Amino acid sequence: MPSVKINCPICEKKGTIDVSQEIMKNVSRGLLAVNIAKEIVCSHSFVAYIDKNFNVRDYFTADFQIEIPEITPTEKIQASKIPTKEILDMDLIRLNISSLLLTYILKSIFSKQKIVLLSNQQFLYGHILNFFKYITQDAFKVDLTIMTAEDFENRKKELKAAIVFENNNIIKNNNNLINPKKLLIESGIVGKFLKETDLGFGYIILKNEIQKAYGLAKSIVDVIEEEKKKEEKVNILKIQTELEKKYGVKINTLYLKFLIDVVVNYFGISVPSLLDGFFNFL
Repeated sequence: MPSVKINCPICEKKGTIDVSQEIMKNVSRGLLAVNIAKEIVCSHSFVAYIDKNFNVRDYFTADFQIEIPEITPTEKIQASKIPTKEILDMDLIRLNISSLLLTYILKSIFSKQKIVLLSNQQFLYGHILNFFKYITQDAFKVDLTIMTAEDFENRKKELKAAIVFENNNIIKNNNNLINPKKLLIESGIVGKFLKETDLGFGYIILKNEIQKAYGLAKSIVDVIEEEKKKEEKVNILKIQTELEKKYGVKINTLYLKFLIDVVVNYFGISVPSLLDGFFNFL
């Protein structure tokens, strides 16, 4: 049974695990997700993604206990709506878009930022663009450009407002928008996508989570605008009550803070100072 070298992405402690060749033969998505429990390598738990050559391609360390409200989508995505492999090869996406990069890009989308992704693998451009187009369909608009580093150097002035990524690196971070320590909800959404062994089903979950975030944030916009018409002050309790009434679910404080950020950055709706003051404690 082959041994795979593992490095904890949190404390960098090294260890090894055994991976069955039989299990690897049955991997249809190109990567095997292995949950590394506490004490196997160190005191941390995380997920390692191993390719068919028994090399670790990625790690994921999101806290899967983060509570993301479960809301049944008004229109569930059917498997028949998943694009064909010629249009969108999910194996290629998973092999080339790391969990960290996906988290960064989602944060940028939720903040209505122009995004530039640097890559020399031009055969991936269409698949990556289609991936983000489909997962945000009927929700967020995406402004994503993929180009080589050389092309970016020639267009720097034109793209000065863009957030720029290359692999897991943030090349340009306008207003320090991307703070890895504050992306708990985005990481949780990516975690739900990555936990699914069926890549097609994971894609559906990811799309539904994005639609959920958009729908809930839009509902908050509606509450704020309605209260302004009545010349009444908007407060956190009012927003939570209206969301619970409409969707039949309790929105926890951390997720509500995430939604308010979407309201401010994507929809461009100013948040009353009363809410600002409340979230300053988080």
